[in-house]
Amino acid sequence: MALVKGTNAYCTVAEANTYFADRLDVAAWNIATPEEKAQALVTAHNYLEDLRWVGVAISEDQPSAFPRTATYFDPRLGTVVYIVNETPDRVVRGSMELAHHFLENDSVLDSTGSVSNITIDGAVTLTGIKTPAVIPPIVKRIIRPLLINGGGYAVWRAN
Repeated sequence: MALVKGTNAYCTVAEANTYFADRLDVAAWNIATPEEKAQALVTAHNYLEDLRWVGVAISEDQPSAFPRTATYFDPRLGTVVYIVNETPDRVVRGSMELAHHFLENDSVLDSTGSVSNITIDGAVTLTGIKTPAVIPPIVKRIIRPLLINGGGYAVWRAN
């Protein structure tokens, strides 16, 4: 299935190209083909769909978590923001940043694990090599206000 904004992506490749035109460190995005960019945006959308968002979807039949109706506190604005049947800019930007992250870290979706120690001929030792997170800190920072409990898990007891 090709990228369809509102169905399997939060933005088009053209919108993402415009966003990345003003951002540093986007070589991976710039060298990707339009098809790779579309695949990255669809993959990012799919990962974001599994998160626990504030509010409620406007329809049980809609293909994505957004548009939604909700309220959240925006730390940049310092106030409560009301979402009425829309997809917030934070979600769109988060999906673009996540798509870029996927293009920049080709094996991030593989389950190859990480290396804790490598020794080569006793002369070179590498320790603590880790794979990048599937959802990087920049994306978490952008979307955190829209996640239930800021993306954390809270324990609740009925009694």
